[in-house]
Amino acid sequence: MNQEKKTSRRIMLFRSGIVLGAIILTRLATDTPAKAGSMSKGMLHYQNSPKDGKMCADCAAYTPPPSPDAGTGTCKIVAGPVNPQGWCMAFSQR
Repeated sequence: MNQEKKTSRRIMLFRSGIVLGAIILTRLATDTPAKAGSMSKGMLHYQNSPKDGKMCADCAAYTPPPSPDAGTGTCKIVAGPVNPQGWCMAFSQR
């Protein structure tokens, strides 16, 4: 009888571990991706000057300002205002 309780307890703990693992994996699998324009400039090594001839104005993710007088545009990846002459690791040629 004592052996049955130990076996039952082991089975219960094993099954509990499986259920907990399934819950965690389900949560990770259904997590929403990061919002566009939410990465910090520091994470992408953003700089206000071009690098190797590459600059934000030539990047596919760059959105120019509504008026030419505004100076800075926005980015689909980087948060905050973006200098058209800037560069970051997410650069992708148009």
